[in-house]
Amino acid sequence: MIKQLIKLHAGLTRYLINELPKKKNLREVINFLKPLLGVYLKELLKLYKSLFLVFDKEYQKQKKQFDKMQRIKVDLNRALKILQYIDEKMTKQGKNRQEIRQFWLDFTKNGQVRQDIFDELLKDINQIR
Repeated sequence: MIKQLIKLHAGLTRYLINELPKKKNLREVINFLKPLLGVYLKELLKLYKSLFLVFDKEYQKQKKQFDKMQRIKVDLNRALKILQYIDEKMTKQGKNRQEIRQFWLDFTKNGQVRQDIFDELLKDINQIR
């Protein structure tokens, strides 16, 4: 938050140092500063608003819950991709529907089958690297 605030001020200062000398008279300077000031104040208000939210306990609670749900969503998407990869791999190997069905039954019930699949996946990942 503080870094963003410093970046905003530093960027504005650099921009003013570069652009103000190009203005020839007071009218050009005023026409240049008006919209710039409006945009700058909007960004500053956004930063201060987000800064005040940091101190709101309810916001922090909701943010933690949201972050947790996002991590779960990412983990579930990764798990889904792994399962889809396994299914596609069996299809490419020419296994029929009954063999695939038996595999998934064994996968859900037998821990050793899962461990073998995970070891095989790790082996495939290491081959790619």
